[in-house]
This record gives sequence, structure tokens and C-alpha cells, in this order.
Amino acid sequence: MGIRAKFIIIISVLSLLATLAIGYTSYMLSRQTALADAKSKGAMLFNYVEAGGTFFAKYQKPKIDELVTDKDRFIPELMSKFAVKRMQYDLFAKTQEGYQFKQATIDPLWPDNKADAEELKIIQYFVSNPGAKNKEGIIERGGEKFFYEALPVRIEKDYCLECHGDPDTAPKEQQDIYGVDHGYNWKLNDTVGASMIYVSITQAFAMAQQSALKIFFIGIGCLLVTIVCIWIFLDRAVVGPIIRLSETAKNISIGKNLCDSAHSETKDEIGVLANSIDRLRISVNKLLKRTCPNQNQDDQKKE
Repeated sequence: MGIRAKFIIIISVLSLLATLAIGYTSYMLSRQTALADAKSKGAMLFNYVEAGGTFFAKYQKPKIDELVTDKDRFIPELMSKFAVKRMQYDLFAKTQEGYQFKQATIDPLWPDNKADAEELKIIQYFVSNPGAKNKEGIIERGGEKFFYEALPVRIEKDYCLECHGDPDTAPKEQQDIYGVDHGYNWKLNDTVGASMIYVSITQAFAMAQQSALKIFFIGIGCLLVTIVCIWIFLDRAVVGPIIRLSETAKNISIGKNLCDSAHSETKDEIGVLANSIDRLRISVNKLLKRTCPNQNQDDQKKE
């Protein structure tokens, strides 16, 4: 294998590795940016929904309790923090895509709030870690990737047990709406669920992958152009002259073409080698006592 081929292979391998590294780095940075963006959007929506729940508990419920004195009355839209938060999000979701909000609960009154297998693991995490304030990560739901953030739902107020404590003491209208088979017997300080925000990252990850592939293919294109340029340069400036000088040295070794000058005006390593071989030609010529027409004077100058 010639020097040119070896050099091209080495350059190609190193350039390919560099292109792969750049493409992978671009993909990972794009992923991180997508996750940071999803986290920021999720936090904004979460804060909005939670603020609505806090406002309800702090300001609305006390007023509603003053107005609704019949303990058997139950109007979910007015008296349930869970229902208010869910309805707030439902209105939001009509104009925004790529988000999901769920009050995942181990044993809910509203069946749609039933935690799935992955959400149960998150709730169990909060049960096992009472000091944990939140949990976040990446999860797949229905073939789509989501960034999620979860906040624990812990029974910290006695008024929660008015509806979720003993089913026999729950408002009669609530029993009529939801029944008495689930969503009861909660206890103070229990972790009963998790408020979940899901932000879709499937499209962002796909764009990150496309961007990385574009960078990779652009790098490959630049690599091919570079290889062609290097090949032409080596052929004209290195390999070609070396082959000619090798042929000249071979002829000198057998006493052939001793009158053909190999002198070069270039000052690089190839020029230095050519002039060295030309001086060798002149020396061999003298040893063999041969005369080259019209070149004796030039040869003397070169010496």
C-alpha cells in the first residue's frame, strides 16, 4: 500500500470519527435543550394549575362552606379541589397540544384519575420518601415520549377527609355521583397520589436526531471533498514527483539517462531531494567520465 493510500485512510478514519463525535454531541446537546424547554413549559403549566388549586383551597372553599350549609350537598365544580384543577386543565388543553395533566391517585373517586402502573411506581417513590417534594424524568405513554414532573398528593388538611374519609359520613350527593366503593378511607398524612404533568418531547427528540444526521452528512460531504483535494495535492506535489525521482535514481544506478537533469527550483523537501539526486547524477557522470552536450557549464554551476 502506497503512502498516499495510507495517508488518505488515516485522514478518512480520523475525520469520520470526528464527524461522528460532532453529530453525537449535537444530538445530546439538542436533547438537553429539548428537555430543559419541556421542563420550563411543564413547570409553567404546573404552577398555573397548582395556583388554581391553592386559590380554591385558601379562598373559595371557606366561602362555599359558609354558603352551602347542608352537609349532604356536593357540587364537584364548586366543592372539589380535584375537580376544579382537572376542569382548569381541560379548558387549557382545548387550545394547547402536547401536554397532559393527571391527578394520578391510588384509589380515586373519579375513575379517570386511577394511576397506571408507571404512575403507581412514582406514587410509591413518594410513599417511601416522605421528604421528597417532586420527581421528574422521561416516560413513554402510548408510543410517545414525555418529560414528566410529579408532585406528591398528601392528605395534610382535615377537610379532605370530609369527602374521602369514612364513606358513611361523606356527602350524600357525592355518594350518589361516585358511589361508596372507592375513593374513601384516606387518612391524615397519607400519600394518596401524585399530580402529574406530561410534556411531549417526541417531536423535539426527532428534530434533534434530524439535526444530528444533517451535521453528520454535511461532515461526510466535507470529508469527501477534502479527500479528493488531498488526493490531487498528493498526486501532483508529492507522489508524482517522488515516482519521477525514484525512476531518475534507478536510471542513475544503472548509468542510464545521465544527461537528463533532475534539478528543481522548489524549496520544499521534494525540491531538496531532487537537487540531491541531480548532484548524484553529476557525480556519477564525472566518475564515468561522460560528457553531456550543452550541460557541462550548468552542471558546474550546480556543483
